[in-house]
Amino acid sequence: MAILDDTKSDAQILVKYIEKFQVERNDTIQADVYEASFDFLEEYNSQYDVIFLDIEMPGSDGLQVAHEIRKKDQAVGIIFVTNMAQYAISGYEVNAIDFIVKPVSYYLFSEKLEKAIRFSKRREQRQILLNSKAGVHRILLSDILYVEKEKDNLVFHTLGETIRVPGTIKTLKDKLGNMPFSECTHGCLVNFENVRYIGKDMVLVGKKELPLSRRMRKQFTEEYAEYIGGGF
Repeated sequence: MAILDDTKSDAQILVKYIEKFQVERNDTIQADVYEASFDFLEEYNSQYDVIFLDIEMPGSDGLQVAHEIRKKDQAVGIIFVTNMAQYAISGYEVNAIDFIVKPVSYYLFSEKLEKAIRFSKRREQRQILLNSKAGVHRILLSDILYVEKEKDNLVFHTLGETIRVPGTIKTLKDKLGNMPFSECTHGCLVNFENVRYIGKDMVLVGKKELPLSRRMRKQFTEEYAEYIGGGF
């Protein structure tokens, strides 16, 4: 867990609340504090499950910081901490899970922290870490449209970006296990969650038309029917 707040006293209040929360719940929570957004973004490598992010920081727009976080990590939970409630509506732009208005009470903070923990546990099995040349990307499986083979790389086409990483389709399929993915043609793995239409020789995934090979059509359509019926 990370706390990003340029006001040291405000950050320390949250740290004390976390310590109290740990004693009450008999749990262990690692919390790192950052006072500068630049330092945080430079060090951030998808290592946190939840980030408490101050929106109003001198010389730094917390919302823009959240957008930068989302470029690296689509799965991390973001909770805005703000002096003014109207800023919280901006959280929808970056899929923030909640917000807290300063001054923060322990009762309210503990409620938000409980929610953050539940959020983290729910998403634990629904994300994947990808190691590209740019760094580590944590991607929600539901955000993946399709994955295609490109020489020695796998190209992940997601709702927000395209990521190239070394790998093979076979290794990826083993890693995904029973997640709702299937090959529509050799070297192209489709996420059933984002399939909009299946034709005779094509699949519409998001806004992208992909070929559906004759050899794989039967298995693909059967697995999709199983997915729609709740088999996955």
